[in-house]
Amino acid sequence: GSEMCIRDRLKALRTRLAQAEGVPAYIIFSNATLAGMAAKLPTTMEDLLEVSGVGAVKAARYGEAFLDVIREYLEI
Repeated sequence: GSEMCIRDRLKALRTRLAQAEGVPAYIIFSNATLAGMAAKLPTTMEDLLEVSGVGAVKAARYGEAFLDVIREYLEI
């Protein structure tokens, strides 16, 4: 079907957040960090913090939104 792969979904979320805040997308998370999320598919904040490039500040600010996208993708 037309289902977006998880990396596309994460990038779409990053774009929305960046536009909302008026900052470049890479300020939210880098492509490498999104690739790490797509590979590890973290579903908890603890797991998310283990992804390279995710620090406590960004996890607190953006983490739940990215986790929601991943959980929805995994249908959990």
